[in-house]
Amino acid sequence: MGITFGNEVTIIEPSNIYHCTLGDNCFVGPFVEIQSGVKIGSRTRVQSHTFICELVTIGEDCFIGHGV
Repeated sequence: MGITFGNEVTIIEPSNIYHCTLGDNCFVGPFVEIQSGVKIGSRTRVQSHTFICELVTIGEDCFIGHGV
């Protein structure tokens, strides 16, 4: 099991991303950790310094940020 990427996904390094699914046109900022089993819907933005724990599902067109 690895990472499943949709089309046109942007990941800014450094980031720790493990066994998850990222939908089309997702953005992942620097210093993000996404743990195993996470599903992130299309067009969702995960801003810098964000931690998403395992088995979380995030829908489409969402904004996830540190302290939001």
